[in-house]
Amino acid sequence: MAKQRDMSKEKIMATAQEIVIENGFPTLSFRSLARKLDIRSQSLYNYYANIDAVIEDMGTTFMKTLYLKMTENLTGISGKDALRGYANIAHDYFESQGAMVQLLYYVHRYSEESPFVQETGRVLNLLRRVIRHIKLKQMDNDSFEEAFISSVMGYTVIEIMGFLNKVGAEQHRSFQQLIDLYLGEVIS
Repeated sequence: MAKQRDMSKEKIMATAQEIVIENGFPTLSFRSLARKLDIRSQSLYNYYANIDAVIEDMGTTFMKTLYLKMTENLTGISGKDALRGYANIAHDYFESQGAMVQLLYYVHRYSEESPFVQETGRVLNLLRRVIRHIKLKQMDNDSFEEAFISSVMGYTVIEIMGFLNKVGAEQHRSFQQLIDLYLGEVIS
């Protein structure tokens, strides 16, 4: 058994991510985590209250990383360019994370005070700030925001799950056409 003093939250999180990437979220438990870490499951309680706390930490890191990528790449652009950038950054990030994108299914389990919920809110607030400064042809800004974020995230999740028949350049083209549909609603 690994010595507990070699253990850290970072090591636990990295191992939890390995489990998720290899076998999906349904297989993540204190038992599977302890087995992979080669420790007793009771030892995990020194770091986390339960598996939901591990998922919350993973989600917080996941969304914080996305937020940082967006703020790095969207600074100084606005309008259609910012909307396309937001969509592409989210899509590329989610795609690069594979099974970890399933974290989006867990955010609703946590309270508004949760760091996971707070980081998710920061990502969504970036989109709200972009949309606040654009004029739309027919839709109101709130409806546009909801439809845009649902389409970007929904498309990517379905894509990652393998439900789309297109691959590579064809899949990228389809995603860009989806974004173009929304950008057509924006008055230049």
